[in-house]
Amino acid sequence: MINYDFLFEDKQDDYQEVLRELRAGKAQLIDIRELSEWEQYHFKCAIHIPLSDLEQGKGIENLRQIKQDNKKIYIHCRSGNRARKAQQILAQYGCKEIHIIPITMMRMIEEGFKLTA
Repeated sequence: MINYDFLFEDKQDDYQEVLRELRAGKAQLIDIRELSEWEQYHFKCAIHIPLSDLEQGKGIENLRQIKQDNKKIYIHCRSGNRARKAQQILAQYGCKEIHIIPITMMRMIEEGFKLTA
């Protein structure tokens, strides 16, 4: 797996704060990896909307509902690369307040995100 963390070293995101938002129900984590990846393992606090679905306009209404519920939306993939692509796609649908978790899944685990068993 390619590690893209170095691309975001200047970012000072507080991932503990992201976890607090998720646990308090103030945010939703969206996993945009494909189904086969999701089925292997995923974070307990995530819901699944694959990038391939987003490219076809599927899942957009789910994201709009999350925003209507006044929650922040965080998206992640395995390395951060697809998340940037998803952010661009979502902007075309008017979903512009999407936050990328720009670190690898391994780093997310180090930051306290828990995987399903």
